[in-house]
Amino acid sequence: MAQKHVINVDLADVWADKDRKNLLRTLAWGDEVAVIRQTSNHVEVSLATFHEALDGSVLPEATTGFITPNKSSGIKASDVVLPRNRNKVLKVNFVDVQQGDGSVIESPAGKVVLVDGGDNQLFARYLAGRFRGTTAARPQPVECILVTHGDADHFVGLPEILKSETHAEKRKRLFIAPKRVYHNGIVKRPSTRNKKSVPQKDLLGPTKKVGKDVFLVGLEDDLLAVADEEMNAPFRLWKKTLATYNERAEIKFRRLEFGAQDAFDFLADEDIRVDVLGPLVTEVSGTPALKFLGSPPKGPRIGHESLETSDLKSSGLSASHTINGHSIVFRLTYGGFSYLFSGDLNDEAGRFLTREHNKGALNLKAEVFKVPHHGSADFSGAFIQAVAPICSVVSSGDESARKEYIHPRATLMGALGKWSRVPEPLVFVTELVAFFTLEGWSKLTDDKKAEKRGDFFAFSRAAFGIVKTRTDGQRLLVYTDSANIKMKEVYAYALDESGVPQPASVLRA
Repeated sequence: MAQKHVINVDLADVWADKDRKNLLRTLAWGDEVAVIRQTSNHVEVSLATFHEALDGSVLPEATTGFITPNKSSGIKASDVVLPRNRNKVLKVNFVDVQQGDGSVIESPAGKVVLVDGGDNQLFARYLAGRFRGTTAARPQPVECILVTHGDADHFVGLPEILKSETHAEKRKRLFIAPKRVYHNGIVKRPSTRNKKSVPQKDLLGPTKKVGKDVFLVGLEDDLLAVADEEMNAPFRLWKKTLATYNERAEIKFRRLEFGAQDAFDFLADEDIRVDVLGPLVTEVSGTPALKFLGSPPKGPRIGHESLETSDLKSSGLSASHTINGHSIVFRLTYGGFSYLFSGDLNDEAGRFLTREHNKGALNLKAEVFKVPHHGSADFSGAFIQAVAPICSVVSSGDESARKEYIHPRATLMGALGKWSRVPEPLVFVTELVAFFTLEGWSKLTDDKKAEKRGDFFAFSRAAFGIVKTRTDGQRLLVYTDSANIKMKEVYAYALDESGVPQPASVLRA
């Protein structure tokens, strides 16, 4: 019977034949594989390969193959795989969900944390493909769903997971059992009441004025306890989804703020530390509160003013900048490598956090940086300078003119390169690592739409834009897939004697 193992080298090519002929696919460090037998020259494995059907669908197919290390690599067949229970690799993937965010963290023991989920079905489809074979009786456990803030492009894709349970195609179904849901406590209210627009100040719940500042004082913990009429449509859908999951197994809800490290104690037994760095909460009359933020100065901005850490000269009250600026910011550390997740953090809030970093109250420095707000121009250069990333990931995508924000901005991309700690940093954009195949002139099958649209020049997605990272705390692997199975973009780093990451050779069997 095949035994579960994990790949123990950076990349392992799987061939149809023992003598390295007919490449089936390339597996990466930490990927699970069923080992049928091992010899001194090769490892025979059972795995899934992916084939394109006539309708364009990419379907998994069970097969067997051989990992036969190239003699010039110096890698022995005995070094290629490890038993699953000896896995030490943390996996963090950043998924292209178009205009939005969606990431998956998986601990060496298989504990899953979802961070945001986009606003369409892409995240759910990706998860269904990754965690195949779930059923109502055997759902995929999810230790935590963390929604960095309440913008639709960060969480409306999560109800698509529940919706997928009844999909006509089994391969697109995903059953999960979430144990915890973490959020920043801000619930968006309806934008109109009695057919009248709601003022900015009232879009995020109760407020209290202290001097010249306005504070949100109605922060929520249990989302199921919030009345439907106090939620906008996306929040009501999310609440309904959570209520269904909660009926199956009770969910622990929690509002996160700076210092809430104990929320991630479930990872401590694997030596994974999570520091919650934001939002920074203020007490107003004994109640936890978040400052209402304003609109930033109009751009475009070219200069060095973003390197300032003084208060930004914002104006008025802006609900959108407030909910973005108070995104949950957290730093995940495993051994000598750290990841910084920053939601849709903006310039004003970035300055708050950088001042605290400079005072030594918190640590923003990280090797892998999930760049805030899809590469928006509303960023703090001082914040990026404090992070000093080696690898930055921008989650953005083109969908429609309505969702066009010119992301990522040229100034932001330049700042990521400028303020990295290394001469040649890695800067990824999820939509750019996707691959589209030219199909040519096509016509819609819906007659009414075809009559309106006419023929159009089409492309199909051949590879999703996913930036994949792996680390055991001593080495870091960063790679992306290509539509060409023979090619991957891949980089490796290893800690030197001083604990400083240095470029390393990619180990490919």
